[in-house]
Amino acid sequence: DQVVTKNGIEIKFESYDKKNFELLEFVVSGTYGTTVLKPQLDQNQLAIHIPKVISQHAGIIEWKLIAGETTLEKGSFKLLPNIKQLKTVENYVGPRSIIANERDYTMLVSIPVDSLDNMLPDQTVVQMSQQFKGDITSTKKEVQSGFAWQRVPAPLTTGRLITGSTLQQISSKELVVDIFPDIAVPFKITKTSNHNYADGNEIVSIQTDQIKDSHGNIMTDGTLVTFFMKDNLDNSWQTTASTVNGYAFAKALHPQTPSTWTVKGVINGMVESPELEIRFKSIIDEIPFSFTENNTVMIGPLTSYLGQLVPDGIPVRMKIDG
Repeated sequence: DQVVTKNGIEIKFESYDKKNFELLEFVVSGTYGTTVLKPQLDQNQLAIHIPKVISQHAGIIEWKLIAGETTLEKGSFKLLPNIKQLKTVENYVGPRSIIANERDYTMLVSIPVDSLDNMLPDQTVVQMSQQFKGDITSTKKEVQSGFAWQRVPAPLTTGRLITGSTLQQISSKELVVDIFPDIAVPFKITKTSNHNYADGNEIVSIQTDQIKDSHGNIMTDGTLVTFFMKDNLDNSWQTTASTVNGYAFAKALHPQTPSTWTVKGVINGMVESPELEIRFKSIIDEIPFSFTENNTVMIGPLTSYLGQLVPDGIPVRMKIDG
């Protein structure tokens, strides 16, 4: 057996077919293919130099010394990784984002290599570590077929999971996994407005409770909540809002006609809120009118709930019988 080297390997033969020296060839097969080398004479010995493109890759090397079509000698030897000169621990983790529940997990894979990028032999022990919100967990894993691995279950709270691996005095790079909230649980919605009159002028605000998952994690900012609205006059519409710190807000203009709204908040594919009922009262109890001398009908003045004049633009429909 031979440890990998970037200087090449020298092989010498004491006895050989001197008559057919010009026909001698040395065929060597390694991890990266087969090469035919031409032997040289060195003080009456047959010398072959196996180049570094072969000698620096660990694996089994098979060789033959041939003369024409005749195999004079053959054999094999192992090129072993250099465990005394290590380079790094290559780390891979994925998926890079998981959900905070009992079902999800990510996987950490470590591949330690020597100074010539050869994977280390089986049973080499690698320490694999994770850190989450101040808690550090370390596990020793043996290398099998060149790599060590372990599953990392998802925490039940959101945050960032940091991973890394070490072997002797060498370490991997830091890799991070993001933990996102699970599916939201049902939430309630409420409304806020200065009054509940159908004046066509005021704004009503609809707000969700703080939306969380079953483990109490606040939903990620930007989660879309759609508010579906309909009234008792067979009208329906919708508006969409994004969550900030778990809350979503929507605004709507008061109607001009007394009506009752039914509002429901929905996160598509996840959950919806119970329906919220909003009643809007008329701003006018009676419409005064009078006839002028030239047969003109004068309607108004129209006053609102405080006795103030109604905003400009309120439509008035007049019906005359007879």
